[in-house]
Amino acid sequence: MNPLRRSSTRINMQITAILAMDSSLLIWSKNGLPWHIPEDMKRFKEFTTGGIVVMGRNTYLSLPERFRPLPNRRNIVITRTEIDGVECYSSIELFISAMQKKTVEQVWLIGWASLYDQFFARGLVDRVELTLLDWEHEWDIRVSEFCSDFHEISSTEFSQGRFITLVRNS
Repeated sequence: MNPLRRSSTRINMQITAILAMDSSLLIWSKNGLPWHIPEDMKRFKEFTTGGIVVMGRNTYLSLPERFRPLPNRRNIVITRTEIDGVECYSSIELFISAMQKKTVEQVWLIGWASLYDQFFARGLVDRVELTLLDWEHEWDIRVSEFCSDFHEISSTEFSQGRFITLVRNS
C-alpha cells in the first residue's frame, strides 16, 4: 500500500484542489488561461489568500511575472528543477513530509493537469472547489476523470456556469 494514500494516518492536512473546467475535463490552453471570468478569479482569491498554494512548474511559469509568486500566499512548486527564490519540492512525497513536520492543516492544489492527476490518483485530495463552465472551449489540456471519487455538497449558479464543492466519498 502506498504510504501516502489518504487511508493512511500519515496525512493530517486537508488538501483541496481548486480548478475550472468544462464538462469534458478541459482545464487549460497551452497559450494560457483561455478565459477571464471575474467571479471565478474572485472565488479563487477568496479561497487561497493567506493560505498555501501548491502548483507544478508549468502553472508557476504561466503566471504573469507581476503576480509571481501569487501575493499574500505561501507559494510551493513541485518540480524536479529548482526555481530561484521559490519554495520547491522535487516530489509529492517530499512535499507531504515537509508539511507534516510543520503541522500544516490546509493546502490548495492549484494546478497543472499532471499534478492534479497525481494527487487524485494517490487519493490525497479531500475536497474539490470546481468551477464548471457551460460553454465550449478550444483548450488542449485536460485532467483525468476524478469526479466518481467525490460527491457534491453544494452548487451555485453564476453567469458562466456553476461553482461546485465536492468532497471525497467515505
